[in-house]
Amino acid sequence: MLSMTCLSPANVNIFQQPSLFSEPKIFSGRRRKYPNCTTFTRSCCFFCQNDGYWSKQLVGTCIPEETHDTDLSTTSSVSRVFNYDWITLCLQSCCGIQDVRKIHTVVLKFSESNTYLFNNLICAYLKLDALLEARKVFDGMPERNVVSWTAMIDGYFNLGLDDEALRLFGDSVKCGVRGNGKTFVCVLKLCSRRLDFEVGKQVHACIVKGNWSNLIVDSAVVYFYAQCGDLISAFGAFDQMVERDVVSWTTVIAACSQRGHGAVAIEMFSRMLSEGFLGNEFTVCSVLMACGEEKALKFGRQLHAAIVKRIYKVDVFIGTSLVDMYAKCGNILDSRRVFNRMRNRNTVTWTSIIAGYARIGLGEEAIGLFQVMKRRKVMSNNLTIVSVLRACGSIGALVTGRELHAQIVKDCTVSNEYLGSTLVWFYCKCGESRIASRVLHQMPLRDVVSWTAIISGYTCLGHEPEALRFLKEMMEEGVEPNPFTYSSALKACANLEAVSQGKLLHSFASKTSASSNMVVSSALIHMYSKCGHVSDAFQVFNSMPNRNLASWKAMIMGYAKNGRCREALKLMYRMQAEGVEVDDYIFATVLGACGNLEWEVNSSSGYCLLSS
Repeated sequence: MLSMTCLSPANVNIFQQPSLFSEPKIFSGRRRKYPNCTTFTRSCCFFCQNDGYWSKQLVGTCIPEETHDTDLSTTSSVSRVFNYDWITLCLQSCCGIQDVRKIHTVVLKFSESNTYLFNNLICAYLKLDALLEARKVFDGMPERNVVSWTAMIDGYFNLGLDDEALRLFGDSVKCGVRGNGKTFVCVLKLCSRRLDFEVGKQVHACIVKGNWSNLIVDSAVVYFYAQCGDLISAFGAFDQMVERDVVSWTTVIAACSQRGHGAVAIEMFSRMLSEGFLGNEFTVCSVLMACGEEKALKFGRQLHAAIVKRIYKVDVFIGTSLVDMYAKCGNILDSRRVFNRMRNRNTVTWTSIIAGYARIGLGEEAIGLFQVMKRRKVMSNNLTIVSVLRACGSIGALVTGRELHAQIVKDCTVSNEYLGSTLVWFYCKCGESRIASRVLHQMPLRDVVSWTAIISGYTCLGHEPEALRFLKEMMEEGVEPNPFTYSSALKACANLEAVSQGKLLHSFASKTSASSNMVVSSALIHMYSKCGHVSDAFQVFNSMPNRNLASWKAMIMGYAKNGRCREALKLMYRMQAEGVEVDDYIFATVLGACGNLEWEVNSSSGYCLLSS
């Protein structure tokens, strides 16, 4: 997200474009005349000549007129008058590898070893992705400085060779090379991509110790921590920045949005605006994502209005973010309006609208859009397939789902864990439990999501013993259950009234963070109540730090269905006293089960019980 590149120190112009250069020394003061070259671009004509002629012309170009009487019969004599600035300009104007090689030949023939010139040769090769040639120059250098090392590290990084880049950085440290701000930015980008938290922290320590802090370096530090998921450190680094720009603001906003802290992302965006930063399209996309996750429809509409007023640049990414935001907020009509008005759409745009329809159970519309997408030759991705499978499962479209499964197998993407889990869920939803089991066992890697899908599916189909066997198999593979796994397995225990297995699961859950999860607690209350162990259920209920409607309902239903009517009504009074609304289902069920008691409100003494 941070569009930062590794720059060389200010006194070495190796990474800049020729158009950004200040006048080189050869043009300063009294202008000198050079034979065979009236302008800089004229040097390009040498590239079409043979090597011998080209070398003579280039050497002539690089030797001032007043030195022509000097004896140039030896290489050392040429080196004394060789103009490095002009060679640098020639290198940076090269458009092909052959041009760089020709200049390299001239440098080796007529110039003494010069670190500055070799650094520029390395960068010229790397600009053309000629990593091997650049490495040969680097290995052959008698003296290397921090610019040489930084250029090579950045070259490996840009070509995706992360391990080699990190190894080279380690070699530079062993050689006693002191990194500078540009080196640290390169390595932080590398650590961000590798999610190498330990090395990145050490680099951050070097930055603080060496006082290399500036806008670009500080932004790279924030980005590194954000990418590694350490939002506390990211915010700490962000708050300590003396100067901030749109990139640094966007980094923390996007990190919050991607990590599920949508409310914080929206708040940070408001702070950004109040400090005079308008943001860019990347900022807007991140905030729209946060609005979708937080169901902040009002704020999302305000952003949409700003986009319509052309305050922000409109592109396919912003349009896609709007489609996704409205769909996640449940406003599928506005999502479809934005989709229909978009001139350009990509795979993500189509996937967002299909997922929006599937999410609210409109499977036919989602499948219809997918068919249109295929007719228009728009490539689908794994998320598209997952969304369509969910649409098929929601309406029981077994034939369409099987066609998608066949396409997945044909494309060799069944190894994807997320796709495999969705296929398991789809077949269970359509009642095809055997196929779901076969898909699960054909997956090379099974994570907690895929195991939970099969356990939940089998429980819903009434195959509780098989569901519990899958749970045992899952734990034998070393996969730790999550709250949804425990909830599904406890439901199976409740249906079987297998209290001993339920207690065993309770024991397992109490040793993990799942014990404090409201979903697990509600499932435990339901399981104990269904098995007639109401006191154990109430003990779980009473130990909950927070309760939601599901936990109140499970406990009240447990009391009512076990004939503990007075306790059920008392809990209803307590529920209402704590500000939780008693819904019609609870009211009807409890009063239906406890017909000999009445619910009455006394204005002076609150709630009371009356025998009928």
